[in-house]
Amino acid sequence: MLHHDKMAFPLLLCRIHLRGFSQEPNFEHEFHHFLRGKEGILPGQPTIHKEGLSPEQLEGATALSRLPAFQNLQKKLDEHEDFISWVESSAPERVVPELWEEGAKSMTPVGVAMHQLLVIQAFRPDRIIAQGHQVVSTVLGEEFMTSAEAELDLAAIVDNEIKANTPILMCSVPGYDASGRVDDLATELGRSITSLAMGSAEGFSQAEKAINSASKNGRWVMLKNVHLAPQWLVQLEKKLHALQPHPGFRLFLTLEVHPKVPVNLLRAGRVFVFEPPPGIRANLLRTFSTVPAQRMMKAPGERARLYFLLAWFHAMVQERLRYCPLGWAKHYEFNESDLRVACDTLVTWIDTIAMGRTNLPPEKVPWNALRILFGQCIYGGKIDNEFDQRLLNSFLNKLFTPESFNPDFMLVSPGVDGTPEKGIIMPEGIRRDQFLHWVESLTERQTPAWLGLPNNAEKVLLTNRGSDLIAKLLKMQLLEDDDEPAYVAGEDESGVSLRPAADGKPAWMTALQQSSSTWLRLLPQSLATLRRTKDNIGDPLYRCLEREVSVGAALLRVVRSDLEDVVRICRGEKRQTNYHRTIIADLAKGMLPAHWKKYTVSLGCTVIQWVTDFSDRVKQLHKVSQSCTSGGAAALKSLHIWLGGLFNPEAYITATRQYVAQANSWSLEELTLEVYVANPNDKLTSVDECSFALAGLKLQGAKCVDSKLTLTSTIFTELPLTIIRWVKVQTEQPQETMVTLPVYLWSLEELTLEVYVANPNDKLTSVDECSFALAGLKLQGAKCVDSKLTLTSTIFTELPLTIIRWVKVQTEQPQETMVTLPVYLNSSRNDLLFTVDLPAADVREAHSFYERGVALLCSTTLG
Repeated sequence: MLHHDKMAFPLLLCRIHLRGFSQEPNFEHEFHHFLRGKEGILPGQPTIHKEGLSPEQLEGATALSRLPAFQNLQKKLDEHEDFISWVESSAPERVVPELWEEGAKSMTPVGVAMHQLLVIQAFRPDRIIAQGHQVVSTVLGEEFMTSAEAELDLAAIVDNEIKANTPILMCSVPGYDASGRVDDLATELGRSITSLAMGSAEGFSQAEKAINSASKNGRWVMLKNVHLAPQWLVQLEKKLHALQPHPGFRLFLTLEVHPKVPVNLLRAGRVFVFEPPPGIRANLLRTFSTVPAQRMMKAPGERARLYFLLAWFHAMVQERLRYCPLGWAKHYEFNESDLRVACDTLVTWIDTIAMGRTNLPPEKVPWNALRILFGQCIYGGKIDNEFDQRLLNSFLNKLFTPESFNPDFMLVSPGVDGTPEKGIIMPEGIRRDQFLHWVESLTERQTPAWLGLPNNAEKVLLTNRGSDLIAKLLKMQLLEDDDEPAYVAGEDESGVSLRPAADGKPAWMTALQQSSSTWLRLLPQSLATLRRTKDNIGDPLYRCLEREVSVGAALLRVVRSDLEDVVRICRGEKRQTNYHRTIIADLAKGMLPAHWKKYTVSLGCTVIQWVTDFSDRVKQLHKVSQSCTSGGAAALKSLHIWLGGLFNPEAYITATRQYVAQANSWSLEELTLEVYVANPNDKLTSVDECSFALAGLKLQGAKCVDSKLTLTSTIFTELPLTIIRWVKVQTEQPQETMVTLPVYLWSLEELTLEVYVANPNDKLTSVDECSFALAGLKLQGAKCVDSKLTLTSTIFTELPLTIIRWVKVQTEQPQETMVTLPVYLNSSRNDLLFTVDLPAADVREAHSFYERGVALLCSTTLG
């Protein structure tokens, strides 16, 4: 199985083993908390307090304190003097503080490991995978995980363990081809093999003929890329059932992991999963093994150095995929075909320019042509995100320059944010073996800084994988596999003795009833909608927020009705229908019912995360409703809006632009957006008529000081307050022959957006007619001080309040180096809302903001 799936399966086996095949105490309560512990915890309202912990850690501690073993958690934290040092350590799973009460259940080795897992989940969620290894080793033995990492003996398995009528599925991740392993295996065992590529109509008939022939004489058949023909695989499965093959016959199917591959074929076959080893070093070695030495060593002598630059660029592009959505906004399929075409392009241009000469001066290399072809065709042709394209161009402009032939050229720059990270200098030499020797001498332990990312990007990656692990474990819960009665603790204080619950309901039903009741307590009974009148319906801001409140109220009714029905069904007070069975099956697995998805959520969002997020959205809409009721439509402009808490945040930005244009009788096309990030100590009591305040933004990959960007090693920086302002552009009329034309209202394209991020201490009570206040924005990878960006090592920076203001476009060029930042709906980066321009504190670091993936995030509640 894939590397990031290798922890979910062992933990599931541990739970099964402890439930029915072990003399250990029952740990169902601990497993239940691990999967659903944060149910009912309101964000921003922790009951556990400890200086130095983040809000997320305090919420995790609050959830942990609800377990009986952790009922004195606050006291334990107060008594532990070095607790913050432990939280900030690089490997906290090695020495986990004992924050639970001692007892017979918690004193066993398995009990200690389980309680340590819960502590790690609360305070260091990025180390869940590492602590999961400890749990598996304690329950199933030290050798269980190591045996899974051992290299498979394919020859022995294929020859001795697999029958002739069992297909062998060689699955791989996109961009990696496992067919080479089959060819090597056939050569090793001296077997003849027929290889066919699938995907065309002729391939189907050729494949059937090859299978019929080989099954009679005992040959091997390999069908490549069968994921391109999922419908034909259904027929192949039926054919294999009726086949009576020769004992020496083997059928290999190479394919990418794909959801449309028939499940029955996977069950009937033997599945092997392959993926390339991670890391820059492994990627470079794979490239050097792919490109023939003779091709790399041809004249001119500079050819090998250019090949190395391409290999390094290809490695960076591929390795950043591991850090999606921070490395790239989405997972692009950069593969070996791109490298092969890039090599051919490089050869063509070098041969054309060199014309047989043995040397080629660096300034004669067609750098611009190579950058354009790599950036717009070969690699850039797959990119559909503007900021990913800027990132790709940044790498190309940095690597493919005449300076790359200098002896001190830096492949990896030293830490730009004050970190002690050392740079990596381009190796000297012109021969392939010199570069290969340098690659082999590289350490296997690379840091994200090699890829232009902050070093704590690994922490974000591991945190996301820990969340994915929990989501996968929830999805693998089957109701029929958990039909045993729920158990409660008996007389024994140790908790070892258990007795069935009095109602005799299945465990899943008891857990679902408790969860549904908890979710209902988080949601208000109703949400008052706004009343349309002839006066307020003409206000763009009112129309936008009125739709938001209406959508929220309708969805709230549906969610509460469904949850109330689930509670009554679990109590035995209501009969199930097919509609209810679907809802119950989804909720029991932690999945979101399809008809609840009325707004964009991240792909792996669980229902636990969704309910908490939806509760926060309804609270904001309730404030909108109250404000409009008490102050009318005019009061909506002064609200600090959490942009990520809106169902259609793009509509709000458009509404602010229309509001400014309508209030000033301006054209929409003549308004441009300005952004100001307030400092923490700013006291903004109001904003002007063209500005709006946004709260809750996070800057990713940088920090903002005095409204200027600075690179930082922190992943996220909370922005205190962000002011967006729409400014009218002043255009000079050309001195040419003029034609008198009728004058109409200006259009939308004339408005541009300005952003101002307030400081935490600013007290903004109102804004002007062209401005709007947004709350809840977060800055990822940077911080914003005085509305200027600075890189930071913090993962997220909360923005206290953000004012957006629509202004008319000015034709004059800005006097500061501006960095264009994307504003994403959430940290999955799938939904780009709009862009803002902020000045960089250090103009020399402008390109680094794109390499770090600095961005503004409207919400991080859903991942």
